[in-house]
Amino acid sequence: MNYSTYSDQNKLNYKCISGSFLKICAIVIMLIDHLAAGLVLPSIISGDMYDFLSRFGIDVTLDLEIQIYVFLRGVGRQAFPIFCYLLVEGFMHTHSKARYSITLAAFALISELPFDLGLITYKAYDTLNLNTIYTEYETQIWESQNVYFTLALGVIAMWAADSILKKLKGINIVLAYAASIIPFGLAAWLAYYMKTDYNACGIAVIAILYYFHSICILATLLAYIFLTFTMSTPINGGMEEWSLPAFMIINLYNGQRGFIKKNFKYFFYIFYPAHLLLIFFLRYFLLH
Repeated sequence: MNYSTYSDQNKLNYKCISGSFLKICAIVIMLIDHLAAGLVLPSIISGDMYDFLSRFGIDVTLDLEIQIYVFLRGVGRQAFPIFCYLLVEGFMHTHSKARYSITLAAFALISELPFDLGLITYKAYDTLNLNTIYTEYETQIWESQNVYFTLALGVIAMWAADSILKKLKGINIVLAYAASIIPFGLAAWLAYYMKTDYNACGIAVIAILYYFHSICILATLLAYIFLTFTMSTPINGGMEEWSLPAFMIINLYNGQRGFIKKNFKYFFYIFYPAHLLLIFFLRYFLLH
């Protein structure tokens, strides 16, 4: 028996998920998460969910409504790890790291208003007046910036780290890796003080996936452990332990682009601000 052929066949069967599948999974899960945060939660607060379900003869308690909300948010924890992995993959294969960074930074700016309206000001479901919303929720708005800022900082940190490693590896490999951590530290500091989504912890996850990229199982295990022990605590009330399935799915990635053509890549950039605006308007028309 040719054991090398047998091993290769098993590998091909095991790595059965393309980049396209991962992207679709990530945006669908993100949509579920944001619908829960931007629509389900305010409908529970306003009592509209109870009224809506009552029309169909469904009698639910507040505890059950909250459990539904928590479950949907738990499902939503799968999105960020997949996006981080795709970010690192994109960085490894991009022809222009500068364009990649600029694109993410541009969409971070574009997405900030939709992010504020869709998720941060979720209690403002009785008005479309931006001046009123921003005046009433000014403090909350400054307390959180969208995830594109985290991803953009992550790419810039990888770019700087990559440059440092290429220059110093031939001189001293220990010094090279030690110095390459500095950009991630600066990015984490910026993410923390900018209050970006997932903040410094998000940058750390990107760094782990970057450094251990060639050993996917180890990279995902370390990233999951880090995310769980830093964000799922009694203090911050995180639910990152729910993200385990995402890290398992990442290990099924076969390294192929998949069925989505390169021309459609901007759809995934646009989807983020677009779906947040949709949630904002849906909340107004359904709960107003």
